[in-house]
Amino acid sequence: MQSEFRPLVKDAVLYCEKYFDEKLLTIYLHGSIAKGDAIPYVSDLDFYIVISCKLKHKDKKYIEIMEQRLQQKYPIINGIHFSVHSLGDLENDKFARFILKYNSMLYFGKDIVKELDDIVGCEKFEPNVKLAKSRLDFARECFKQALDDKQPMCVDEVPNDTYYAARKYARYFVVIEGAYFLMSQNKFESFEKMDVLDKLYKYTNGFEKELDMTRQILIDSKRAGISHYEFLKRIRSFVEWMFDMIEKT
Repeated sequence: MQSEFRPLVKDAVLYCEKYFDEKLLTIYLHGSIAKGDAIPYVSDLDFYIVISCKLKHKDKKYIEIMEQRLQQKYPIINGIHFSVHSLGDLENDKFARFILKYNSMLYFGKDIVKELDDIVGCEKFEPNVKLAKSRLDFARECFKQALDDKQPMCVDEVPNDTYYAARKYARYFVVIEGAYFLMSQNKFESFEKMDVLDKLYKYTNGFEKELDMTRQILIDSKRAGISHYEFLKRIRSFVEWMFDMIEKT
């Protein structure tokens, strides 16, 4: 984690500990801060919090207050999101457990996801073609929304800066969707961006230019200088090819 975001994350955990007390079981951190490539004043903070009981109306109100206070105290962050769920909610949400297992970082408490996955009879998703196909309609609709210059359902907020927006779309439509394509080919290992890109170079043919462009944007979107409109247009054939390959597998 980058040093400039550590005080914010530490304070956020203290807020949660103080309010939820012994009910607080686990905090998972995901997004760019967890991956160590957050951009000051652009990136947001995403926490997935697990508590031992059902969330009450007063809890939801306090969560909003915590988010607002932290945002005021740390303007370096562009949005704070506390997603709070009961242990029972997580037990019944196998897709959330999958994302937490493969695309999040355990920051506080015990690894509830592993404990639930180890329970005999507890349903869970595996990174395979079945999972890739199960979300294909959703993925296609999200990409269509982006192409139509609408807010895609798959992202919380698209940055106003077109180069940072290109970075957001590079991470989602090439890295994330690329990871699901790799699942369909039984080649998936992680959602880590450079690991996914390296495998896409290896297991796709004829899309080196699109992958080169994506890598440049992920490393330094400002220096790459490609607007999100241009980026979406140039990756369209590649993304749609991955969708088609998942469908045909």
